[in-house]
Amino acid sequence: MNGAEIPYQLRPSKFIDRQIFVELLSRLIQVRGPENYIYISMGGRHLVDHYAVYRDLGIKAQFSFDSDENAVARQIFNRPTDATLCGRMHSSALPSELDKIAAKFPTRRNVIVWLDYTNTDRKLQLQEAEQTLIRLKHGDIFRITMNANVRHLSQGPAGGSANKETFRANYLRDQIEDMMPTTITAIGDDDFPLVLVKCIELTAQKAKVQVPHLDFLPVLTTSYADGQRMLTVTCAVRDPSQHESFPNSHFHRWQFASRSWDHIDDISVPVLSAKERFRLDSNLNKSAKKMLKALKFMPADDELSSLAAVSNYKKFQRFYPAFRHVDD
Repeated sequence: MNGAEIPYQLRPSKFIDRQIFVELLSRLIQVRGPENYIYISMGGRHLVDHYAVYRDLGIKAQFSFDSDENAVARQIFNRPTDATLCGRMHSSALPSELDKIAAKFPTRRNVIVWLDYTNTDRKLQLQEAEQTLIRLKHGDIFRITMNANVRHLSQGPAGGSANKETFRANYLRDQIEDMMPTTITAIGDDDFPLVLVKCIELTAQKAKVQVPHLDFLPVLTTSYADGQRMLTVTCAVRDPSQHESFPNSHFHRWQFASRSWDHIDDISVPVLSAKERFRLDSNLNKSAKKMLKALKFMPADDELSSLAAVSNYKKFQRFYPAFRHVDD
């Protein structure tokens, strides 16, 4: 079973990541008006994110695409409203098609674009990101998800961790060439998400050279591992010559707002039963150590890991999925 087939109740970190993204959008676009935005993404078979931005933000102008004809047919069946359009298209065609997509919603002035990748064709993905960025404008939002599973990098010959880390860096550089900063010479076991962030930052810098009047500002960066480790970076597009500040001056008060390109929120939460959640929620105002003591067992392999799990649950508690049986 691949990641796309795993039920959401078994992927709490992915669910939380999507919910934080929706909250991010609410903070970014509320002043400009959700009715002025088109939401564009690779929605998958069930258009889960399209439902979320329609239900929580009221964005009706939506476009989803996939290169598989049957997947598009399924999207059409599952679309949240008749205003949601679905088309067969490869992600590489998106930059050149953005104007045509926008023309389908002539009263909307801005776009939210999410390139959601799962495979490891990273050079093509970064190139597509660059070509998309240069076609955006003030008030637009760009989001990219990439596979950050270090096991997908060749581990190299035996001979110590230093050799392995250097081999990984060289392997990635051979794969993505000038899309990787020259300062990266080694990739440790836990370094890959940050390495990919640096590659995305370099991609944004390359885009800015072509559209110098625009700034691409990181506003949310998350990583999670419900199976494979993934990295997601979201940027706001700003034209400093505009009178309107985007994001607005209050945005950085938000708990998850990126302070820099290097700021990554690692979403790692335990899988909990409803009874376990209730016990933690009733002790939410206490320290992680006291919350763990209230459970009377360890939700992870050892005490240190359990403390980290409880701390992360406390941080992301209001986004944690609560699935119920339909007969409840």
